[in-house]
Amino acid sequence: MRSVSEDVRADQGRTNGDAGRAAAGARRGGGVRRRRGRQPVGRGRLTDSWAAVATLAGSAGFALLLVLVTTRWSPLVTLDQVVIADLAEPVIRHRAWTNFLETLQAISQPWVLRAVGVIVAAFIIQRGYRRLGLWLVGTIAVGALLEVFLKALVARPRPVLPHPVVDIDGYAFPSGHAFASALILGAFVLLVLQLTKRRWIQITASCLAVAFVLLVGFDRVALGVHHLSDVLAAWFLALAVLGASLLAFGLGRPRNRARAEAPDTTPRRRVAVVFNPAKIEDLADFRRQLERQAERDWWEPPLWFETSPQDAGHAMAKSALAAGVDLVIAAGGDGTVRVVCAEVAGTGVPLGIVPTGTGNLLVRNLGLPLDHGAAIRVALGGRDRLMDLVRVDGDDLGPDRFAVMAGLGLDAAVVGEAPPKLKARMGWPAYLISMARNLSFPAVRVDITVDDTPTVRRWVRTVLVGNVGTLHAGLSLLPDAQPDDGMLDVVAVAPRRLTDWPGLAWRVVRRSSAQDDRLRTWRGRRVVVRAVEACPRQLDGDVVRIGHELRCEIEPGVLLIRVPRDS
Repeated sequence: MRSVSEDVRADQGRTNGDAGRAAAGARRGGGVRRRRGRQPVGRGRLTDSWAAVATLAGSAGFALLLVLVTTRWSPLVTLDQVVIADLAEPVIRHRAWTNFLETLQAISQPWVLRAVGVIVAAFIIQRGYRRLGLWLVGTIAVGALLEVFLKALVARPRPVLPHPVVDIDGYAFPSGHAFASALILGAFVLLVLQLTKRRWIQITASCLAVAFVLLVGFDRVALGVHHLSDVLAAWFLALAVLGASLLAFGLGRPRNRARAEAPDTTPRRRVAVVFNPAKIEDLADFRRQLERQAERDWWEPPLWFETSPQDAGHAMAKSALAAGVDLVIAAGGDGTVRVVCAEVAGTGVPLGIVPTGTGNLLVRNLGLPLDHGAAIRVALGGRDRLMDLVRVDGDDLGPDRFAVMAGLGLDAAVVGEAPPKLKARMGWPAYLISMARNLSFPAVRVDITVDDTPTVRRWVRTVLVGNVGTLHAGLSLLPDAQPDDGMLDVVAVAPRRLTDWPGLAWRVVRRSSAQDDRLRTWRGRRVVVRAVEACPRQLDGDVVRIGHELRCEIEPGVLLIRVPRDS
């Protein structure tokens, strides 16, 4: 087992020397002056200011057009008629134009754009941006209701042409296509501005969105289904709704107001990163990303502790804690996370997780982001949540801890025989191939003891002891398991023949509570599983030495884990 080497210490001393001197100065009372240009308070106020301007400008423009339309102001009526006549006539004469604009009309249907918006919202929520996703859904919903209300309120007829290109029912003011495209494409641009700092991506997204919105507006007038004022009113309304929704959701304000308003003398906090280099594709980019976010969130430059094939993180986590850090981040797969959890438990130091492995089961069960950028932001700026761990030992297995599940039998065989190259290429589906190879894994005779209840003897294919219950692809094998309920959940899976597997799989998918000899569950605080014959064992996806026994006991609330603030 290796500890932090001298060259790593030297490298950390060079990279963190300035931050260390600054922190020492703060402890002596001299303080650290923060550069004014990087204060998040300023950025928040600027965003709120622009949102307020957008709300006022959009509301004023829409209100003016609403008054002019409802009073049938003569110059506006004339302008609408002239524009439609000039645009619609060429469309009528050229069938290719008509086909193009009718296709654009179908693509820009409000319900199509709203469906795309909801899908995008679901995706970014799944990636850990819950607040942004809820903002997008709320904006779309408010926009849809507002459009229906205003159309019914104004009840403006559609333009009347001697030779209409298309025939559409309903009212004209405001244009639904123009409003939905401006609102949803505008929201997408705001998401891009929030989620990436790359200027070329921001500029490209903005230009494409503006081009599409303008093209949709042209389409509505050229087809003769809306007046110019209908389209302009829709754009003003979209601007007002976007600005108001930003203000309502507080997206322009700092997420951590106490930190943002802290005086310049506030000392920086210290963070250590225990990482598995074999699980990170671009280590240099990962380091830059984490260091930039640490600077933005007022942390000292991170201390870096690299794991090795001989030590998955025990010595590294101990060295990080000995350095007196305020936060430890585990960057790796389930094995690295488990080891760091075991070392950090009971210290009062919170743990953040940046998942880079194949399964990432703890991350999935806690609803943490899988995206590296989002995971880093949560680790550095999230809130702390108490979580249980499980103390485990057994024959030829020293005292240890796990956070997700321990398995004995088929489960451990599947984990151990999944090809590493296939896991790196495919991710968790590689386990399905290993599962198919091991469906004929022999039954094992086990004794299961839960707390002080009588021992149960069974023939099983596998026994799992879980702190949480969700497996890959969202399958919940232990639906009652919670990471902070102070209880262990146990399941014994015992199909008698190959044809029993589809039925068992269907029961898991349905989260059925049915109990029989093929699938049975227990709950308790202490669990002992003892096999008559030695068989494979695993802890959170780490295969340990073949043996007969797993002795597990829950440790309630021993770990502080970083989770999103809005979870």
